[in-house]
Amino acid sequence: MSELDPGLGAAIAAMAATARQRVFSLDYAGRRYWVKRPGLPRLRSSVFMQRCIALAFGLAMLKPPRDGALKSEAVALRHLAANGWPVPALVAEEPRWLVLGDGGASVETLLNQEPDAGRRRAIIEACAELLLRLHRQGEWHGGAQIRNFSWRDGKPGLLDLEDHDLPGMTLAQRQARDLLLFLYSLTRYDKDASAPLLPAVAKRLVQASDNSTRAEIARLHRRIGPIIRLAKPFAAKAGRDVRQGLAAEAALAAALD
Repeated sequence: MSELDPGLGAAIAAMAATARQRVFSLDYAGRRYWVKRPGLPRLRSSVFMQRCIALAFGLAMLKPPRDGALKSEAVALRHLAANGWPVPALVAEEPRWLVLGDGGASVETLLNQEPDAGRRRAIIEACAELLLRLHRQGEWHGGAQIRNFSWRDGKPGLLDLEDHDLPGMTLAQRQARDLLLFLYSLTRYDKDASAPLLPAVAKRLVQASDNSTRAEIARLHRRIGPIIRLAKPFAAKAGRDVRQGLAAEAALAAALD
């Protein structure tokens, strides 16, 4: 990471004064940059419920991550880049923002634009394999939803590592959390009943994970079983978060058998 070019800094400051989005991009000197500002506290009811369930059932992996973790993302980017992982370049780190290089197209955008189901599935499976390779090297993402993967030159990369800092969790818990989040985020793309996506991806992720990560997934399944049984009758009328959570947990549970 080098000192921020004064012209780029001025361009960022000008855009930040009017940009409504917390994360925005700009082009400067023939390159695209992304600027991230600190986030606001997560006050959604689903976050509060997640925190309560994590405490009540002793499941650290379900605890919501810290808010506004730009410092955490900068640390993660430096570490992962130094070890050869495909992450955006950290151009500058300031209290007001992070400036990142362009990491490629958003996988979520690609999936939403891609009409071919087979192509969508291949992109998702490539992201799953990248996550498994990350885990095999003793690493984790922290926010492994499909929206936090990129695509460049036919290969996936890692984006948005703000949730990487997960204090109080073991490596196995962090990796099990990655698997749960990844599957949770795929439910909207699992529309083909003739070739369901979630069971196949879950089976691959679980079987390729190490014993300690599988043990954490099994522990999650045992402990929240009562909540799952209570929630199922109301799933059709429940919010999207609940439906996605039930689908992801069911896919992981089936993959354990």
